[in-house]
Order: sequence, then structure tokens, then C-alpha cells
Amino acid sequence: MAEAREQEAPAAAEVETPADFLANLGNALRGNENVDVGLADILAKHLLTASPAVDALTKAKDAILKLASERANPPKPEVASG
Repeated sequence: MAEAREQEAPAAAEVETPADFLANLGNALRGNENVDVGLADILAKHLLTASPAVDALTKAKDAILKLASERANPPKPEVASG
């Protein structure tokens, strides 16, 4: 009987904390070829944390808008004069 109960309960090493789960989720997003790495970095930094900042949504939104602006207006290559 005791053996059956031991099999049902996960071992302490197998239990994942919320912080570990969210960190692994962020890493999985970054590792997926169909996911925008820049956006995944923003999500991981601001939202995928066990205790996000009070203004995490605002910070994430600002970072996303900055990323979008940088992508919409990429730096122009310098032309070598000579």
C-alpha cells in the first residue's frame, strides 16, 4: 500500500516551482523557431515572472512599442564616401 502512495506523489526533485515553470516557459518560447525572440524576451523579462512588478504590463507595453518602432524604422546603412 505504501508503495502505491509513493508512486502517486511526485518526488521532491520533480516538483517545479512557479518561478521555474515560468522561466522554462520563457526559454521554450525563445527556443521555438516560430516565435519572435524579441517579443519572447520582453514577455520573459516583464510578465513571465513569479512576482511581476506592479507596472509590469506598462513596462511590457512600452518595450513592445519600442521594439515595433525599431523594426519599422531600421537604421539606414552608411554610405562610404570616397
